[in-house]
Amino acid sequence: MSSPIGRFISLEGIFVFTLTNNGYKYFTLNLVEHLKRAKVPWKLCVVCADASSFRFFQIQSIDCVKASSFLPETGPDISPFGTTHFQRLNRKKVELLTEFVTNPAIKHGIYMDGDIAVYNDFVPDIVTRLNTGPEKLFLQCDEGSVADCSGCPCPNGCTGFIAWSHSISPTIFRVNTETMAIWKEKPEDQVFVNRMLKQENVVWGTLPRGLYANGQFVSRFRVDPTKKENAMLLHYNYLVGMDKQRRMKSGGDWLIQF
Repeated sequence: MSSPIGRFISLEGIFVFTLTNNGYKYFTLNLVEHLKRAKVPWKLCVVCADASSFRFFQIQSIDCVKASSFLPETGPDISPFGTTHFQRLNRKKVELLTEFVTNPAIKHGIYMDGDIAVYNDFVPDIVTRLNTGPEKLFLQCDEGSVADCSGCPCPNGCTGFIAWSHSISPTIFRVNTETMAIWKEKPEDQVFVNRMLKQENVVWGTLPRGLYANGQFVSRFRVDPTKKENAMLLHYNYLVGMDKQRRMKSGGDWLIQF
């Protein structure tokens, strides 16, 4: 990191961060507003991958940090899934995870995507799970249905929400000469991390789907908004581009004026 992160680490060693760029800045701002509404006592670390997003959050008076090296500017639109720009942002994400997992000041860390609506403070629940079970890593389940996770470990862990304890090995996030072939095969962080979890035989778990819902639950939450009262969050994945924003608006989860 080119900026220090100590001010974002709580006295208990809790650190929560997200990664953004110019095309994703409004989703990140919306996430910040959700955290304000949920009245969380901790401070989200917004890591800016390009100069435009860094300037934007400074103008919004939102504390943020620069990535160690800015990515090329991609314009104000979201980078389409699978494009070079999308893959570069994915690579930056696993680089940050490798760095933060090895930071001794971070006892428990959480990464979250910007397209997430937060309804309740999830940190106490996450810390309890990390402290009481054998798993020192949790991912959101990203299965394409609303049924319970179909396997143990899950066949499709979602890297849009990751929680870890400091004892976890950074190998599962590290792209180097030994793992470059795996990364190049399909340069996306979710594919890479799921492959590495299998290769390294890491003990990990998925979070309860009703509490940490993915995009398959969007329609259910819109039909029955009371589900938000008990859920921690809803991740609007499985949607792309402006359709993602439209669905967040129709579900009452777009909290900003942009």
